Amino acid sequence: MSQSQGLNFLLDVNSRKSIRTLILFAYFAIFQTLILVQKPFLQLEFIFIFYSTFIFLFVHHFILHFYTMIEKSDLYRFCSYLFDFTIMIYFMKSFPQLSSFLLVLQLFMLFVASFELSFVSLCGLGFLASVGTSIINLSASQGSSVQSLLSLTLFNLSYLSVIVIAGQLRSDISNLQVDLSQTRKKWKSQAEFSKTLVEKMPLGLLVTQSNDSVVLQNSYLSDSVKLQFPRIKAMLDEQSAMGVQSPDLSYLDLISNERKILQVDRSKYYDEDIADELSVFLIKDVTDLRQLENELKQKDKLATIGQLAAGIAHEIRNPLAGISGSIQLLSQDDEKTDPDQKKLMKIVLKEIDRLNNLITEFLDYAKPEKKPDQTINLNELVNEIAHILKAHPEARANLKWNLDISVQKIKGFPEKLKQAILNITINSLQAIKEVADPVIAISLTNDGKNVILSIKDNGSGISAETQKRMFDPFHTTKPKGTGLGLAITHKILDAHAAVILVSSEVGHGTEFKIKFPAIG
Repeated sequence: MSQSQGLNFLLDVNSRKSIRTLILFAYFAIFQTLILVQKPFLQLEFIFIFYSTFIFLFVHHFILHFYTMIEKSDLYRFCSYLFDFTIMIYFMKSFPQLSSFLLVLQLFMLFVASFELSFVSLCGLGFLASVGTSIINLSASQGSSVQSLLSLTLFNLSYLSVIVIAGQLRSDISNLQVDLSQTRKKWKSQAEFSKTLVEKMPLGLLVTQSNDSVVLQNSYLSDSVKLQFPRIKAMLDEQSAMGVQSPDLSYLDLISNERKILQVDRSKYYDEDIADELSVFLIKDVTDLRQLENELKQKDKLATIGQLAAGIAHEIRNPLAGISGSIQLLSQDDEKTDPDQKKLMKIVLKEIDRLNNLITEFLDYAKPEKKPDQTINLNELVNEIAHILKAHPEARANLKWNLDISVQKIKGFPEKLKQAILNITINSLQAIKEVADPVIAISLTNDGKNVILSIKDNGSGISAETQKRMFDPFHTTKPKGTGLGLAITHKILDAHAAVILVSSEVGHGTEFKIKFPAIG
């Protein structure tokens, strides 16, 4: 039994009732044993009086045990013990041979009563018991007056000692119970605080044993991440088998059908109480954070490349103008120019024009974009782009279009947005060239915070390595591509405070999701 349980057993109302009943059983059994082993006491009259009295005592305390209103009154408890002591004093008078035993029993009962009665009631009970015992002993005394006085003094000192010791013990236990109660309240408050802290913390907390049984888990995993430990454990094991040391776990959210990233930090410690090694996982959804980090890296990269290349482009354009002018002058002299040389000059002029267009395009890319301040109907712009694509030379005859476009307004520049969205959709047209049943799905929705434009195809897909660099300038996978189309697209969308998300697997198509800030 713990210290807390012991104090409750002594001082709790319900436990005190059980104490009294148990004590009655105890001294009832003692009396019965004493009667059986002491043959001189086996008179029929004694046994009848003894058992009748104690059955009455038992019924008396049995009623008190269940009648809680009586148990709440100090006066009733006092009267109850006084009744017990009166019976025992009567036995002392009737059977002087049992006086010493009954005195010890009274002292023990007085000690038990100290846990139920107030100190004043306890002193009153002790006084009355002492007076009754003294009268019985004085009336039965046959020795000298000095011996009777000593005996009487000894009895009274016994009662006084029990009252003082029991009263002090009760006081100490009561003080200890107050301290324990305050400690329990403080512990409960701290436990509630810890529980609230664990539940409200903006990351997942998961504690498991060595056999992978979950000891503790907060609601973040089920409410925000919507993943259970078995799946997290499977992804960690798979990542470990591949030799990947990154704390990030990438997975496909089956509900939103979006790829998300979890940061998982794991630590271990040995719990001596359960003799087992526990694993503590801290799990956080860092999808938006990683997206933001990539956006910042992209901006820094583009800013550096843009500044450098803009200066180089100006330096290249001037020599190209000189070369172009010289070639044109040479080609004007028809009589002296060989036909083959004329062809070569035309090729040179054509390539110079292509370089000039590339430089112009790159200089446009290097210029900072303005923030849009006009409201446009994005649905009208997307419908216009869809009509353009249907007439595009690369649009196949059996191409199926799934359009789900609702009325949505955003802040933007129509021509710039048309250029950006066309760059993406033309890439989709090129990706479905080899597909038997090509499909392009375009939808425009609103989730309350963002206007979401989705462009999805069932084409060849994009590898993970290409996805990392697809918005870098001059990165292209096409033989005749400049590598500026998607870079310009990213720059335009960034100026519109839009976020572009790419979800793709090789052989399973690609989806571009562009999230524009919603108006109002």
